[in-house]
Parts: sequence; C-alpha cells; structure tokens
Amino acid sequence: MSSQSAASDDPFRKLALAIGFLTVAVTAFLAHESPAAGYELSIYTMTPDQVWVGLLVAMSIALAVAFVPGARTDTDGTDNGTETGTDDNDGTPSRGLFTSRLLALGLGGLAMTVFATLPIIRGYRFFGHHDALTHLGWARAIAEGTIVPFDLYYPGIHTVTVLVNAVLGTSLEHSMMLTVFLSLVVFWVFVPLCIGTVASDRRAVVIATFSAFLLLPITTISMFMTAHAMSQAVLFSALLLYLFVKYLRADRSLASISAVGIALAVTSIATVVYHPQLVAHLIVVFLGISLVQFLARRIAATGRIASQTPMYGQSLFLVTLFLVWTSNHGFFGGMIDHFLSSAVEFILAGSNTAGDSVAMQGASLGAIGGSLVEIFLKLFLPQLVFSVLAGGLILGAVFVRGSDWLARIRPETLYFAVALIGLVPLFGIYFLAPDSTMYFRVFGLMMVFVTLLGALAIYGLCSRFSGASRWRRSRFVPSGQPLFAVGFALLLLLSLAAVFSSPYTYTPTAHVSNQDIQGYETTFDDRDGEIGLVGLRNGPNRFDDAVNGNGERMRVHQDVPESTLGRNLTEEFEGDRYLVLTQYDYDREVIAYGELRYSDAQFSAVENERGVSRIHSTDEFERYYVDTERGDA
Repeated sequence: MSSQSAASDDPFRKLALAIGFLTVAVTAFLAHESPAAGYELSIYTMTPDQVWVGLLVAMSIALAVAFVPGARTDTDGTDNGTETGTDDNDGTPSRGLFTSRLLALGLGGLAMTVFATLPIIRGYRFFGHHDALTHLGWARAIAEGTIVPFDLYYPGIHTVTVLVNAVLGTSLEHSMMLTVFLSLVVFWVFVPLCIGTVASDRRAVVIATFSAFLLLPITTISMFMTAHAMSQAVLFSALLLYLFVKYLRADRSLASISAVGIALAVTSIATVVYHPQLVAHLIVVFLGISLVQFLARRIAATGRIASQTPMYGQSLFLVTLFLVWTSNHGFFGGMIDHFLSSAVEFILAGSNTAGDSVAMQGASLGAIGGSLVEIFLKLFLPQLVFSVLAGGLILGAVFVRGSDWLARIRPETLYFAVALIGLVPLFGIYFLAPDSTMYFRVFGLMMVFVTLLGALAIYGLCSRFSGASRWRRSRFVPSGQPLFAVGFALLLLLSLAAVFSSPYTYTPTAHVSNQDIQGYETTFDDRDGEIGLVGLRNGPNRFDDAVNGNGERMRVHQDVPESTLGRNLTEEFEGDRYLVLTQYDYDREVIAYGELRYSDAQFSAVENERGVSRIHSTDEFERYYVDTERGDA
C-alpha cells in the first residue's frame, strides 16, 4: 500500500475513534440523567433507547477499526503496510494500525464498562436478589465488626467490598456492585493477555478481547452479573490461567520461575479465598495437566510440552491450600458426600431428578408461552458457537501435523482440552444431584476455557482468510476480517441481551429499589418479635440477611403458598403474621412469570380478605397484619 493511501486512511480511523469515545461519554451522561424512579422489571426496556443506540454505535466503531483493514492499492491484494498503514507482509499490524486497534479495544472496553455498570450509573440502590442479598449482609457484618472474614467459607467478595467502601466512601451496596464489576475487568483484561502469550500475535489479542466481551461464563443460571461468590471467582480465574500460561512458557532459570511462580501461588491463595468450590474444580484441571506433562516427558522427551515448566509443584500447592482451608469448614465435605451419594443413587436406582426438573421447567415455560428450545437459544447460542469453534481447534491440534501455527499453540490447546474433559464428570455429578443447578457453575468454568479455545480458533481462521500474501493470491477474494467484525457484532447482541435477567429470558431483573430496602428496614425495626414474617419466594429471609447482617443465613421466615394468597391467609398459619408484598413480587409473578403461581387477582384480593389489614404502605412496599382470630370469626 502506498504511503499516500495509508495517510488518507489514518485520519478516518482517528475521526471514527473520536466519535466513538464522544458517543460513550454522551451515552453515560444520558443514562445517569435517567435514574430509576422505582423497581424496574427490565433494565433493557427501562434504560432510554438513546443509551442503547449510543452503545451500539460505539461498539460498531470499535469492531470496524479493530477488524476492517485499511485501504488497499496493491494489485495482488496483499497488505504492504507502512509505518502508519495496514498490516505488514508478515501479517503483524504496523505501528499506526496497532495504535488504532489498541484504541479500538479501549473504546470497546469503555462501552462494555457503561453497559456493565448501568445499574450504578442509573442510581439503583442495589442489584441482586437471593444470594446477592445474603452476601450484602455478610459484607455489612464484616464492616460493622460483628463477624470476621474467616468465619465465612468464601470471604473474597465481601472483604473486597469492605475495602472499596473504605477507600472510595461509596455506600456498601454500590461498593459490592463495583466489586462485581472489578471481576468483569479481570476477565476482560486477562483473557486477551493469556491468548497473547499463547499466540504471540497482536491480532490474537484483539480477537480475544472481543471474545471476552461476550461474557460466555454468565448464563443467569447459577452464574450471574450480581454479587455471587462463584460467578466472581470463575471470572477471577482468568488471572490464574494467564499466570499459568506465563509459568509454562517462562524461562527455566531460577529468577523467572520464582517471579511467575510466586505470582501464581499468591493468585491461587486468592482463588481459594474467593471460592474453595472453584478450587476443587481447578484441582481436577491442574492434576490432569500435570498428568499430560508427565506422560509427555516419557513419550516425547524432546517435544514442546516436555520443554515447558512442569505444574507438579503448583498443583500440589493448590491441593494443600484446598485441604487446609476446607479442614476448618465441614460444609464442603458434606457437599461432596451429598453429590457423590446422589450419583451412586442414580446408578443403582436409575432416578434422575435433574432430568425431571428439566421436564418441569419445560412444562412451566410452555404454560407461559415459551419453550426449552427458545430459552436455550436465547441463553446459550453464543456458547454453542464458541464450543463448536473450540471443538474444531482441539481436533486440529490432535490430528493435523505440519502446521506451524498449530504447532505453536498445540500445548496450551491440549491443556485446555484436558481441562474441559476433566470437568465433564463433575458436571455430570452435579447434574444428578437432586434440587441442584450447580452444574451450571461447572459449565461457567468450562466456558472460560471455551472462550480461550474459541478465540484461538477465530485467530487461526482470521490468519487463514485475512488477506496475508501466503494465503490470498487473488484481489477478487475479499478479506475475511470484516466478516469477523460482523460475526462478533451479532454474537455480542445475542450474548449481552441475556446477561442481565429480564422478561426476555422469562425472569425479572435483579433490581433492588430504595423503597424495598427502606420498607424492610422499617419492618424489622417496628415489628413485634413474637409475630412471624411471611412473603413470597424466600424474600423476607434474604432481606433479613441484607439489612441485619446475619452471620448465618436467615431461614425462619415463611413463604405464602400459591393457593393461599388472597384467599385464606388467616387459615394457613397457626398464629398471627406480618405479610410483605412488594412491586418486585408483583412484577415478577404477574409479568415475568406470566401468573404461573400467583395471579393479579390474588394480589388485588389480599387487602379485601377478612382478617388482613394493611399497616404500612408506600408506592412499592406493603406490609399487612394477618389476624388469624378475626379470620376465624
């Protein structure tokens, strides 16, 4: 490409990037200026359309600059880049193009930052129900000094939350939301660094960055964008895997091994603190990799795997850490017994409660107009695409010989493949356990390895069809890079549309409004301790954890059966009760779940039921007194 063409192309990239960064800034401002007035059933529909348009424009610019090559003037269709132009003959970006691509990655990262922090930008009091509320309460207890971090099985996100709260002075709720965001940043940063270390090519870093933006481990089923210890631990594991790859490829000299090895060991400690259950899964991975290395040294002593730093010591260290940590907490020993006994029961009795659960979920979806196929495609289509890419790469690494590119990445490809194979039995054991969705936790970890393998596969395809002279001889063969940009755009739309819970996936958003928090605070302060509290789907127990910072999960509050609400509350309970109903309860049951268990008529009938009196009411929070004696009269 001529210098004139390169120069004429560069200003357009700079202008496009400037527009992109300005668009992100305006988008963040518009989101901030439209705060949530109350509970929002869907963050997607309640966020102004201009925000989504702005994020779409910014990400489109980032993809275009990152993937679309510059102007071409050579008749053979190859990239003869100059210092400010496009790719050089060896396929590596020139300095000017690399700077543009680096800025494009920054633009994409800023767009993803605005997307992921929309609950904070739009003034949500908190984001996360169920486990997230309990985690908030534990962080509150640590901040108040009523419990110490080592009282918890996995104090990582709680201690980080307290640290963020102390350093930034933000509320505890927003500090925990920022902690969740930090785990996303770790994933976005270290997945590309890991791939860059394996492939030693800047283009691979670009591809891996957009692959990380897909957030494949987040499925909204046991893996969430809310405070959830396992979700944050799985995302944090990207740092561990980056150090693992650096450790394998480090110089065998003492200084290099010691520097990277110590960093890997310290990160292993942090991973145990984040969640020991994840470490149990990673032990299977690291032991499998150690076995591969051991066999390689016996079978092919001069091969690439045999020349890499062995993982024996690090694997042993991780096992020791896990045993020491869990020796103080009998919880994990009991959990292992539970899952193993469930697997044995399935083998001997042939019962499959997980299969029955899937059938029930399918029936429930059918009752509200959905289907298992529909929900699978909404939640897992990007994961399926990357799994196919990962499978193709693994097959290529095993069976294809004579490829310099495959030879360069073959060791790590085989390691990641061993990780996936090792995790499959764990997935099966969890799947067979009754009343468990923990197999999606294993699936989330598997998606970390699938993200890495899929990014490597796309990098290989991009190298094959990008227009480098050794692959592309005819000017009539279009460059494949714009097609990859379009592919990533489609996958980002599909993936990011489902990472926040919403009616799109037949679930309510995890927004916790200020009125909910204040209503429960008033309830716990005012109520007669002798009178029980009831609500829907374990809500009062979780808010008790969040507000009061209980050292153990609260389980004393009861749920209202679906056949009782608005019909015969006074006959359901032996003594008087407080009943709490919120806007979240209504929107979840009536809109998101399509009145599957509780109907609009039942909510409306509560206040007219004999013996039920409303004693506390705001726009979104209502507390009733259920007088069982008046109901019997």
